[in-house]
Amino acid sequence: MGTRLRITVLGRLAVSRGVLTAAPSAPKERKLLAMLLLGHGSPVPVRQLVDELWGSSPPRTVRTALQTHVLNLRGMLARQLHIPGDRVRRELIVTGNEGYQFRVGDADFDLYEYHRLAKLGESELRAGHHLGAAESLRTAESLWTGPILPDTKHGLPLQCEITRLELQRDMVQELRIESDLALGRHRELLSELTALTLARPFDERVHEYLMTALYRSGRTIQALQVFQRLRTKMAQEMGLEPSRVIQDLQRRILGATAYESIP
Repeated sequence: MGTRLRITVLGRLAVSRGVLTAAPSAPKERKLLAMLLLGHGSPVPVRQLVDELWGSSPPRTVRTALQTHVLNLRGMLARQLHIPGDRVRRELIVTGNEGYQFRVGDADFDLYEYHRLAKLGESELRAGHHLGAAESLRTAESLWTGPILPDTKHGLPLQCEITRLELQRDMVQELRIESDLALGRHRELLSELTALTLARPFDERVHEYLMTALYRSGRTIQALQVFQRLRTKMAQEMGLEPSRVIQDLQRRILGATAYESIP
């Protein structure tokens, strides 16, 4: 196909070829492209695409309607990327027995790179290579340039895929924070962790990280206040107590006599 393709879905939905960029403006074509790209290069079943594009109210001629949207998407890619239409049909968006498939091939795909870096960073962290882990995970985080399809209403299939990716993004962020803490970057993390506890008020892991970072920064009282706020909010709004893990951390902070006492 000539110039290598660049595909982005983690924020900006687009397919680029050199200086040319194709990004569908029609909502159904945008959702169709997103579904095919989030399929990780595997065929996406027709039923799943129909559910995303029309939900519980598909047209009577739904297969013809889907074929039309696929044709429109292929045509848009061909025009905007200056690729012959038959090549788009044979090499990019192909029709199979199970549905439609976007053949990523050897394209630069941000989603693939994100998964590669996330897996590498987690392996490095578990092996105790904290500096390499922090760098890999931070690079993975940087591939997210914004929310996926923020201006398009999602159906259930696409929303499930987006939610899964967002949960993985949270996990990658937590692993990177764990790496940074292991590298002694507790003071640098304070603003980020404070914002995270506000955004995720019942997430005990980020509260645990903030307590640790505050304690290591010599701010013991503030670390204990974080625990107390979490405990009060959980009791008032959920009728629950914090987990044993974070309660143990609070007790260790209360009983600590030296900086090194809190890992």
